[in-house]
Amino acid sequence: MKPSLAAKKFVATRQGRIAYLEAGAADAPAALLVHGIPTSSYLFRHVMRHLAGAWRLLAPDLMGLGDTEVDPARTDFAMPAQAEMLEDFLDAVGVPRAHVVAHDQGGAAAQILACHRPGRVDRLVLTDCVCFDNWPVPAVRTLQRFARLPFADLVCRTGLMEWKETRTSASAFRRGVVDRAALDDATIAEYLRPLRGTADERARFLAFLRAGSPRHTLAVVPRLAEYQKPTLVLWAREDTYIPLVWGRRLYETIPGAVRFEVVDGAGHFWPEERPEPFAARIAAFFAEAPVVVAAGAGAKSGPGLVEPGRLARNRCKAATELAALEAGAPAPEVES
Repeated sequence: MKPSLAAKKFVATRQGRIAYLEAGAADAPAALLVHGIPTSSYLFRHVMRHLAGAWRLLAPDLMGLGDTEVDPARTDFAMPAQAEMLEDFLDAVGVPRAHVVAHDQGGAAAQILACHRPGRVDRLVLTDCVCFDNWPVPAVRTLQRFARLPFADLVCRTGLMEWKETRTSASAFRRGVVDRAALDDATIAEYLRPLRGTADERARFLAFLRAGSPRHTLAVVPRLAEYQKPTLVLWAREDTYIPLVWGRRLYETIPGAVRFEVVDGAGHFWPEERPEPFAARIAAFFAEAPVVVAAGAGAKSGPGLVEPGRLARNRCKAATELAALEAGAPAPEVES
């Protein structure tokens, strides 16, 4: 595979060699940035530039994407295994706990990590991410069907997918931004590099595609309904892949969610076109002091504070919604 456009580091874990980008001072509070499909840690390069002054920023490549090296025949690429990898990655780089920012399918891994290992997460930012049963989105479902075909590897080697994404109006990448010029050909080619790489690199990418399933985000819904760590739900208004309704639903489900914020003028791949306003909101959330309210005081909102009664209401609501989702009921229409 051709070298990455970004200078990545590698660290050994029990899963394999995890590739990652790092910025900021080594002794600063840590923030873990988790990408989705079909991107890599490269997605966060602009965001990291805006946040590097106050935090140690770590953006690993998920197993199957980017430059992370794992055995495609032995690796579990499903989201619970990705969450385990993220925890092992933090151990390997010496970080006991971190703020977590998660985008797209990385949001599934982050929800699992936060809910099952809450002690590893300080504050959580879920942004334009998969949740409940909102995925795979149609574009990814098409890729999943392709990944199961016997000739998928051959097609990848021809560069046909890269040609489609950079040279045609059918580009799924460019439907994910408001300003199509925000995603140039070189950036798209960077994300699709594994498909022009070695047999193992192609196999990892295709295995990641095949492993995608909403059952893992459905399974974590009851725990989300009890999650009390400070959480910011941050969404791009023009996201046509994962619309605002899903951000609102996450906000209403997570008792620790302090705000649902929306940024105009950006689509799903907002880190490519509007990193500065998103980074500013993330930085402000990380820097907020927790609100402490004495027992019996009136309801207030703020990081670290759950509104009275909200936790119990969410437990009931989550159980009802989970049953409906598993039965195939559509998401409710919610205004943003």
